Amino acid sequence: MTRPAADPADLSAYLAVHPAPVMAADALIRDETGRILLVDPSYKEGWDLPGGMVDDEEPVAALERELHEELGIRGARVGRLLAVDSMPKEVYGRSQVACVYAVHPRGPLPLEELSLQREELRAAEYVPEREALRRLPKPLRPRVAAALRASLGSYTAQLRQGRAVPVDLRDHYALLPSPMTAAAALITDGRGRVLVAEHSYDHGGGSPYGLPGGMVHAQESPRRGAARELAEELGLTEVPVGRLVAVDSTPARTYGRALDVQVFAVGPLTDEQAASIGFPDGEILAVHWLPPDEALALLPAQIGNRLRYGLRALAAGTVAHLEGGLPQPGSPVGVPSSRRPSPGEPDTTACADRRALRAKAFTAAAVLLTDPAGRVVLVRAAEGQDWALPGGPVDSDGGEGPREAARRAVRERLGPAAPVPVGRLLAVDWLPGGSAGCAGARFPAEALYVYDGGVLDEAAVARLGSGPGVWRAAPDRDLGGPPAGPVTAARVRACLAARERGAGALELAAGHPVED
Repeated sequence: MTRPAADPADLSAYLAVHPAPVMAADALIRDETGRILLVDPSYKEGWDLPGGMVDDEEPVAALERELHEELGIRGARVGRLLAVDSMPKEVYGRSQVACVYAVHPRGPLPLEELSLQREELRAAEYVPEREALRRLPKPLRPRVAAALRASLGSYTAQLRQGRAVPVDLRDHYALLPSPMTAAAALITDGRGRVLVAEHSYDHGGGSPYGLPGGMVHAQESPRRGAARELAEELGLTEVPVGRLVAVDSTPARTYGRALDVQVFAVGPLTDEQAASIGFPDGEILAVHWLPPDEALALLPAQIGNRLRYGLRALAAGTVAHLEGGLPQPGSPVGVPSSRRPSPGEPDTTACADRRALRAKAFTAAAVLLTDPAGRVVLVRAAEGQDWALPGGPVDSDGGEGPREAARRAVRERLGPAAPVPVGRLLAVDWLPGGSAGCAGARFPAEALYVYDGGVLDEAAVARLGSGPGVWRAAPDRDLGGPPAGPVTAARVRACLAARERGAGALELAAGHPVED
């Protein structure tokens, strides 16, 4: 056929006589228990979905008209397109396109309130999915089955005679049903407080309080989604998103889709960064900086658990595995004792999960070095931090032992030219868990191995340098004050006494000898 001219009248005439497939629009309607509404047409065999043929109108308008004419349904919301099924003209003599839409009545829709058009419908009934597929005619069954699968995902089923249209690999993965993914930010400041956002919408139970964040877009990673949400909701564009601290999975409930929420640590924010917070998109109305206990009391239960176990994982250097806000077997933050086997009951936990559930402790190593005047060498990592013996964490994941860690840490703290004498073990100091860590979370316990570095000669002392990170303290005068702290002072004095006695290593707890 000759293409029409640009004149609208010519275009209308062209479209009026242009051959086109016939079109149908059907409704997938569920009741409050999830059953599907089927109708029994009087003009053909077998049950069917509500709906009918499209006249010279849009498909959604046609579906709304058919629901009103056939069943007396008014005001139902026609939702997303679930399936499009095309059939060649060889099937019914004309090419046909059939669309299946999700339709949501405004409130319960009992059968007794339906007004059936008796000339076209013999009956209507709500039936479970499996029964609905059994009742449908064989040609219609695969179309409805595809629409049901699509209703659980985030795609529209594209069909030809009820069968999926072949697509390339990129399209295949784009059409896969999958859980929704959201990213949340656990934001802390330098005072150990956490940020609670007051949203313009309900987080459940009438509470507007939650963590900043939102849905992750298809083209971005969860971390990038968290960064975008920080910029959109709080105006924070120069604050990096930190490590993953929790993943909370929730099965399909209210909205029919499962949800995975990934929680990332952000901060601690400086006072300047906290003061720059704004609300560009209006989703957040205000923010509240609260101690963790007060934040947990304010948040809805599941969001509060993401904060609770995220803080534990942040302090322990792990990732919390949650479902519905509760830690699962094998989650590094542990499982409450109420959910563990009772004494005498068989423990069916997998070996890998038992290892993950075991309480964690840090391991560190340090060296006691003195100069010819008997002063102790102390270091600090940054201005304002406590002075301590040269040392650092043991990289047990990399196969490092305490002695190797002590030797490495002395080089790192005192410089590559510094002597690295690591002699006998003087003490093992057990530091109980519970000291304040990141954002008020509690650090795990730590075992500190202290080795004897001996007495340095003047040449070795000169190689230590005199920078702001190195200090030589007199044990009888300079230790125990605010710069070093009482635990470090007690530890140093105990190790000096152990060196003097030349006996075996001491067992310490928070710097003090443990009595038998």
